[in-house]
Amino acid sequence: MKLSYYLFNENVNKFENLILPNKVNKDNNFIELQPSNKDLDFEFKVYIQRNRTKEPKWIAFLEDDLEIPNREQIRNSVNSFVILVKIYKNDLPYFFAITGGFGFTAINRNNLENGFGLKVALNSIDSRELKSFDVRNIDLKTKQKRVLINKGSELGEFDLDFEQDLINLVSGKTANETIGTSIKGSTSSLNLNSDVKFSSLGDKCSQLLDLFLSEDYKEDFGFIDNVNIVKDPDVLSKLTQDLFETLRNRETDHISLTYPDMIEYEKCSSYQIKKGYKLVETEEIVLNDLYTLLDTFEFESPDIIKKIKIIGFDESGTPTTSSVTLNHFIVYQTTIEGDTYIFSLNNWYKIDNDYYNRVHAEIMGVSLLKNENFLTGIHVGESEGSYNERQNSEYFICLDKKNFQIPHSRSKIEICDLLSRDHHFVCVKKETRSATLSHLFAQGSVSMKLLREILEYKQAIITNMKEKFPEYDFHEDNFPYNECTLVYAISTSKSEDIREVLPFFSKVNLLNHINFIKRLGIKVSLYKIPVLPN
Repeated sequence: MKLSYYLFNENVNKFENLILPNKVNKDNNFIELQPSNKDLDFEFKVYIQRNRTKEPKWIAFLEDDLEIPNREQIRNSVNSFVILVKIYKNDLPYFFAITGGFGFTAINRNNLENGFGLKVALNSIDSRELKSFDVRNIDLKTKQKRVLINKGSELGEFDLDFEQDLINLVSGKTANETIGTSIKGSTSSLNLNSDVKFSSLGDKCSQLLDLFLSEDYKEDFGFIDNVNIVKDPDVLSKLTQDLFETLRNRETDHISLTYPDMIEYEKCSSYQIKKGYKLVETEEIVLNDLYTLLDTFEFESPDIIKKIKIIGFDESGTPTTSSVTLNHFIVYQTTIEGDTYIFSLNNWYKIDNDYYNRVHAEIMGVSLLKNENFLTGIHVGESEGSYNERQNSEYFICLDKKNFQIPHSRSKIEICDLLSRDHHFVCVKKETRSATLSHLFAQGSVSMKLLREILEYKQAIITNMKEKFPEYDFHEDNFPYNECTLVYAISTSKSEDIREVLPFFSKVNLLNHINFIKRLGIKVSLYKIPVLPN
């Protein structure tokens, strides 16, 4: 039988902490079942939701112009269950929830032991029988993706970059059939197909707890420890306060919102961000909508973060996600006392010092374009377009906003912002916001890839060069790739080396793009644009 398992953290000390009372009640057709077997050796509570019905929203779309026979009989019906289990290990209590149907919408996600499902899966999965991965990149502009192979495979076949990707989900076959057959583990839940009966759920939860506490995963999946979950309560208190101040000040640097997973939220067409009766309706969850909601009440303490809830709806207006609190959506980076932390997937992660030092060392090895007169400074408030247009026209071709239509595609791309006489492909970006820098880095690497792969793209560059600099004599057969340099030109008012100023998110992302461009046989440099007072 395939069931979903959840483990709760040490904040839970009774069954009532596991569920949402506004969900598990008679109004929502939930009833508690009583045991018929008095000999079960574990503590539990079981709730089922029977025949909860609701009129589909699409009825209103049809009924104005169409006759609908027996309209009152068209109802969506839901049946679900939630099993709560308490077991002991070394005299300590551990609480689990096991759900079916839409039962997952009734559990209190703020008390979940994040990382449970993922760690159990990695500790029990056959490393030769991996089926899929969900990953998200370490960046504020979050990209989540699923890589699925139709036949069990080894890790290397998934072509993932674990230097910049956090694993959100893994699935495959178990190495030991006493655990189950197929397994899927995410940061919050575990989906397990196993031959289990209700009477043995206590033993099954004990088995899963042992797997959660095991470190066997390190042999094949040790890279997940590049970032480590923060447990120290004093550090967590400082980090939580830091995040609260960022939200209260309505900051947009180093913070963004993204979906907690790809399973529930891929079905959503609209959302509500709400606190009590105050709400904002939106088609996409973004910071501006959150800040619009925060403007409607006193945001006076970090505790309120967990009182702001987000619900996803399908096209019929039916909730397709549980009411999940804001903290599950936030991605944030900060530095406290010299250490770098990331808040993602409702966890605070500390960047492993060895990992951080390695990334920093690689970034400091990236070439700088040190010619102070290569580009002028940018004025406070000046647009990128205005800035690009006033660069030295005898040395640069301004290609800003002059998009190239990729053949046999609907896509257009900007070759670069400025193309120099000496084959510098310059991509310009104001300030060092991680969310905008990710677009800059991708722009550069995609452009260089097209230069290598698409003849028409290369011909367009040659045409521009020859029109501006007619003395140059080259064509597509002798294009000087080895003389080309992709320049990421980034403005900052800070006095430090631009490589020092970049957020950690951006450093990891940048290294990925630089390594790709270098494999194309093209050089890469960074250039710091100073900010000038008006």
